[in-house]
Amino acid sequence: MKSASLVYFYFGDSYLTTLGQETVPVGLALEGYDRSVLLHFDTKAGPFEVSKADEKNASVIDTPTIDHMISQLDDLRKSGYTVDLFMFTHGSEDLFRTTKGVYGENAWVSSGYFESKVAPLDLRAVWQCNCYGATWNETWSKLGAKVSAGTQFVNFYPNRFGGFMRRWTDGATFADALAESDTAAIRTAAQTFILGDALSRLKEWNGTVFSAPTILGKNKASERYFTQCWLESDYDPKLSGKGNMNRASEMIVEGNRALTR
Repeated sequence: MKSASLVYFYFGDSYLTTLGQETVPVGLALEGYDRSVLLHFDTKAGPFEVSKADEKNASVIDTPTIDHMISQLDDLRKSGYTVDLFMFTHGSEDLFRTTKGVYGENAWVSSGYFESKVAPLDLRAVWQCNCYGATWNETWSKLGAKVSAGTQFVNFYPNRFGGFMRRWTDGATFADALAESDTAAIRTAAQTFILGDALSRLKEWNGTVFSAPTILGKNKASERYFTQCWLESDYDPKLSGKGNMNRASEMIVEGNRALTR
């Protein structure tokens, strides 16, 4: 079996730079494949910057337009590759962000549009960083994915990727690799940055320097911050701020959870 990876990497702004303390090793998604495709801009994206060393592992590098993504997937299909797809982008329900060809000139791709443009693929696994990635699981399944995963709401823990990729490469099942990457240290790092975010956006949620440190608890400050800045109607007042982050970031799996790389 010939294997390939396709990394789609485009945020279009610095939004997720507040959600990771350590560098997310995107390059792990380019290693160990017969062919690897990297769709990204050669630009810094905070902790998500793809280094020149990582780029050397890519067989193909191109800009992350939707047309390039579709054409690269089609080429891999015609060439007989089994593909692992890794999505690093923003998302909303049934949407992910793309570019019109210039960094910062953003657009959105719907699942319906994508399905209409892409022929069935030999997809093995799809890992998604984009918020509301779970709303794309059905699309990936229709296009041939054996397993896919994405968060049910906002993804507060994109820094889980490194742990996931290392465990999956080491032979863990897809589901086990997901579970074992969701560590206390990963959550604490993201929660620490959320505290900083709350302080920097006081006016947006009517907060104060005294209420900001409490937003990880279960209180009115937490509800105001998360509903105004992140979760809107997806906030659960029965949970603490930490609890809402964990709930929103739960990775929903569709397909063969026991699949190994």
